[in-house]
Amino acid sequence: MSHEREMLNLANNIKKYRLAKGLTQEEFAEMINKTANYVSQLENARKGVQLQTVFDIAEALGVEVKELFEYCERVDGRITKYKKVYH
Repeated sequence: MSHEREMLNLANNIKKYRLAKGLTQEEFAEMINKTANYVSQLENARKGVQLQTVFDIAEALGVEVKELFEYCERVDGRITKYKKVYH
């Protein structure tokens, strides 16, 4: 698997698990001590990630690290500060 595909899987899984927990990017960013802009770039595979951050993300989302790298289709949807989900 290419690094690009792995980064896309990571990005899609982060977004999938974040949405499943009902978290906005801002709320999630606070949990991992990052900015909402960082989370946005990460979820769009525009930002690399350090290993420690991967562990922080997995812990915040309540998943194992390996689950963040499993195959995942593109995830659409968002949660606003009002907690409405749009598809």
